[in-house]
Amino acid sequence: MLRDGGLGRIPRIVLLLWLGVMILNTWVLASGRGLTYGLGEVSEDRVYKQATQAIIQYYRQVASAAGVQNEKAVKTALAGMQKTAQGQAGTDALTDLLTHVGSVEAAIGSEMRKRYRETVLKIIRADPQARRGDQVSTVLIIGQEVIEGKELLSSTTLQRLKEAAALETMTELVGVGVKAGEVSILPPARELQYYETMELELEEMGRRLDGVRRATGQMAIAGPGVIIQAGDAPGGYLWEEIVHEQDIREIVNSLYFAGARGVEVGGRRFGAGGWVRCVGPVVVVNGKTVAANPVVIKAVGQPQQLAKSLKELQEIFAQTGKRLDIERVEHLELVPLAGSRTGLADHQEAVIVMEGEADD
Repeated sequence: MLRDGGLGRIPRIVLLLWLGVMILNTWVLASGRGLTYGLGEVSEDRVYKQATQAIIQYYRQVASAAGVQNEKAVKTALAGMQKTAQGQAGTDALTDLLTHVGSVEAAIGSEMRKRYRETVLKIIRADPQARRGDQVSTVLIIGQEVIEGKELLSSTTLQRLKEAAALETMTELVGVGVKAGEVSILPPARELQYYETMELELEEMGRRLDGVRRATGQMAIAGPGVIIQAGDAPGGYLWEEIVHEQDIREIVNSLYFAGARGVEVGGRRFGAGGWVRCVGPVVVVNGKTVAANPVVIKAVGQPQQLAKSLKELQEIFAQTGKRLDIERVEHLELVPLAGSRTGLADHQEAVIVMEGEADD
C-alpha cells in the first residue's frame, strides 16, 4: 500500500539488507562444512551479485504487479539500479544498489498515482449523471470509496469504482470537480481544505460531546458554585417539618433552571436518568443511600444566580422550621457518575472553562 508517495521504504531496505546478509551467511556456513563441494568455486562477490539481482527482480515484480512496468520513469529507474549493480562488486554493489531504492519506489509510486487519477477520471467521465448541472460540484475519493459526493454519481459508477483494481491499494485522497459536463482533478489545495474542514468538524464534535457529557454527569467538572444544606426542623417529626424527596427534587430542578452546569446530591452526581427517593429517614440517590439531615447538594455555575433561584424555597422551608442554608464558593469539584471513565484530571480544559465563569 502506498504511503506518502513511497512503498514503505525504510522497512523494505532493512528487509533487503537482511536478505543479502542471509545469502552470504548461508554461503559461508555451507562452505565451512564442505556442502559446496561439486558446485565449483563460489566467491563472496558472486553471492552478493545474486543478492543484488534478487533485489532488482523484486522491484521489477512490484512494478509489474502495479501495471506500470512499461512506464518510462519506472524503466529508467530500474535501468539505473541495474547499471549500478553491474559496476560494483561485493558489499559495495549491495550498498550502492540500496541508494537507488528510493528513486525506484518514487517512480513506481508516482506512476501508480497517475494511473489512479486517470482511472478515476475515466470512470466518472463515462457517467452521464455526473455531467449534469451548471454549478461546480465535488467528488472526493480514497481508494475505491467515495467519501463525498455520492449523490452526484450513478450506482453503476459507484460499483465500477469499487471494482477498479487500479484503485484498490491507493490511500491518497483525490478530489474531482464536476461542472457543466466537464470533469477534472481538483488541485491539492482542495484536498487539503477537505482535511482541514474535517479536522475542524471533529474538534467541534469533541466540544459538543464534552458538553453533553458534562450535562449528563459523565464528566467531572469544577468551578464556582454553591453548597446547599437541606435539613429538618430541629426536633421536627411532622410531615411538613421533614425534608422529603420532592423537596430535594425542587432544589435540583431550580438549580438546573438557573443554569447549573452540574449537580451533586449527597456526594452522588446527578445526570441523565438521575433520581431521588426517601425510604423512611433514608435518602436514596441513584440507588445509593446518602447522608441525610442535612442533605448536602452541590452545584457548579454562577453562584449569585444559583442562590437567587432558591430564595423562594428558602422562605417556604422557613415557614415550617426546615433549613435551607446556601454557601457561595469560588471552587467546587463534582465527580462523574459512578462507572464513568472520565475523571477531573483527564479534562483540565473543561475545568478551566468552568472556572472562567464569574458573577457580574
